[in-house]
Amino acid sequence: MTNDILEQVAEDYFRSEGYFTQHNIKYRPHLSGNQYAVNSDIDILALHPTKKVNDSKRVVVVSCKSWQGGLNISRHLKILQETPNRMLSGKEIWKTYREIADKIWAKALKNKVRELTGSDIFTFYLIVTQFRGNRVAWEECRLFRNNLDGCDIKLMSMQEMLTPLQRKLTITPAHSELSRMLQLIKAGGGSVTYDN
Repeated sequence: MTNDILEQVAEDYFRSEGYFTQHNIKYRPHLSGNQYAVNSDIDILALHPTKKVNDSKRVVVVSCKSWQGGLNISRHLKILQETPNRMLSGKEIWKTYREIADKIWAKALKNKVRELTGSDIFTFYLIVTQFRGNRVAWEECRLFRNNLDGCDIKLMSMQEMLTPLQRKLTITPAHSELSRMLQLIKAGGGSVTYDN
């Protein structure tokens, strides 16, 4: 399966930071019955070879949401905490964030990360096109922190990845079509900029 564009940006960003990456890793809870027959996936799993084993930044788990309108932090947190079964964009909102909003899925995620990296601690990144609201409210949400006990939770926008990624580009052909396109834009004297 091909990564979507936001996943490509995220993978390129973490590779530029020295991480080895793998993407679209399937997992699910292993409980009796078939209520968890559907897989979820880790969009990107990144491992930094030189960070210490007990450093939460050694292992990074990334979930990308390529919504055109971005993330409205206060709205999504309120719905998640008050009416998690509410339909939003065609599915119950808790399912959109299952790996951090549901204890059973969070445990399955932690088990998969441990299986692949040997680590129980990691930094979980939700990466979105853009967000509105208080980043700290998302990163410190008690529901998420309880479900991913011991792990850091971070929120990052596309701009926060793309800007430093552009600065690090060299003339050596990049590994993805997206970064290669950024290299060609740079070679032509241009850059991708944001109006803020």
